Amino acid sequence: MKNFWGFLALILVIGGFFITGISAQEGMEEAGQPMPEMGPPQQIKDMAFMVGDWTYKGRMRMTPDDEWIEHEAKVTNSYVAGGAALQMEYSGAMMGMEMHGLGLTTYDRETGEWQDMWVDNFGARISLYTGKDEGNKRVSSGKDFMGGQVIYTRVTSYDITPTEFKWQMENSTDGENWYTSMEGVYTKNK
Repeated sequence: MKNFWGFLALILVIGGFFITGISAQEGMEEAGQPMPEMGPPQQIKDMAFMVGDWTYKGRMRMTPDDEWIEHEAKVTNSYVAGGAALQMEYSGAMMGMEMHGLGLTTYDRETGEWQDMWVDNFGARISLYTGKDEGNKRVSSGKDFMGGQVIYTRVTSYDITPTEFKWQMENSTDGENWYTSMEGVYTKNK
């Protein structure tokens, strides 16, 4: 009998979500507003060429005065959440250590901005960036933290083709004076 009541409660909750959705749609229609566009944004659909395996070759430095350190990685991009976002799985060596990262990119129709999320085993925290297309570049920015200090981050993808694109990360401690901390090229594997 206990399972019956739990099952009935679940049915009532699901039914409530369904009725709430119908009520919201009817309310919007009565107010003369069309239902908002649903599903994967066109901007994400346009990135279908990104799906697949890529190789990243780049270099990085911690401060503007440091020497550049070269590194490589294997990258796999795939659609997730029914095609609403592009997921990047990153695996390679950096500064003599194995680095594993995960990124998500989507496009917010409400704000007209790209949204990016990144987490890796070095920082073990989620970084969030938002941005827009600027000509033939996609520029996103946000705040990161290192040793209790705010680090402003700006990420630019440019010279984008179906088989290659360039990437640059810039950092600043004051949001005004920037230096390039990472740069590289992503090449699609054949």
